[in-house]
Amino acid sequence: MRYCIFIYGQFRSFVYNLENNLNSIYESILKNNDIDVFILTDKQGNYSADAEDMIGLIFEKYKCNVKFIKYWEDCTEYHNKEQINQDKYNRICKHNGGKHHFTSNMWYRRYVANELKNKYCVANNLTYDLHMFMRLFDITVQPNLPDLLIKSEIESCINSDKLLMSIDTIFIGKLEIIDKVFKFGENMDVYHDDIWNNIEYSNYFKQIDWGLYREQIKPTYSSEVQIFSHIFTNKFAFQSIRFDFNNETSPLNKNALFHVRLCNRRTFYA
Repeated sequence: MRYCIFIYGQFRSFVYNLENNLNSIYESILKNNDIDVFILTDKQGNYSADAEDMIGLIFEKYKCNVKFIKYWEDCTEYHNKEQINQDKYNRICKHNGGKHHFTSNMWYRRYVANELKNKYCVANNLTYDLHMFMRLFDITVQPNLPDLLIKSEIESCINSDKLLMSIDTIFIGKLEIIDKVFKFGENMDVYHDDIWNNIEYSNYFKQIDWGLYREQIKPTYSSEVQIFSHIFTNKFAFQSIRFDFNNETSPLNKNALFHVRLCNRRTFYA
């Protein structure tokens, strides 16, 4: 199989996470497959030329081909639209529940990362069976199921329109599915509190992210709620793959593919 992994994010705590994460997904994703990697980052959050070199060597160790590492500071043609989106997000959020000053920027840059990857693929005549967005630098990933079961579940996406997702950290699917997910970041069309009135939406979200759902003021404007609202309202055939450690009795945990957590050292490099 041919897979590509694309990343938007600062290097941050990669020294603690990247190799461990690649080791965790080696049997289910990397082994015996052709893997290309595309990275968009910026020159903050633990950036250095040495860190870039180290990241390249770690991917090389796991036989992953880094096609490019691009920096947001150099992507000047996108900067004006990022500011437009940020102004829009700040203007139309109706309360502070889940609101974060970088949410719109992050999703626009993720959209750009996907666009840059797609343009590179067209220019170089590259195609992949699956496209995968993964935050490999500042999260920890551990399998929740046997590797062969995880591998089979991922490969089932090749001949279907299924989207595998760990909200805000991992998205796996065919090119056209991933393009539809990351299209959200292009214009930042914000969802509001009325989304919670949909019982099916609320019940599913409660099962995949109890930590956010139980907040007294619903975190409507958080990255997690915004992207899931986009996925839900656009009727993706989605499947949550993250074990919800805030709700160990969630019925979805039994078939979750991975344990995914934010690295507790990540903010040291913010």
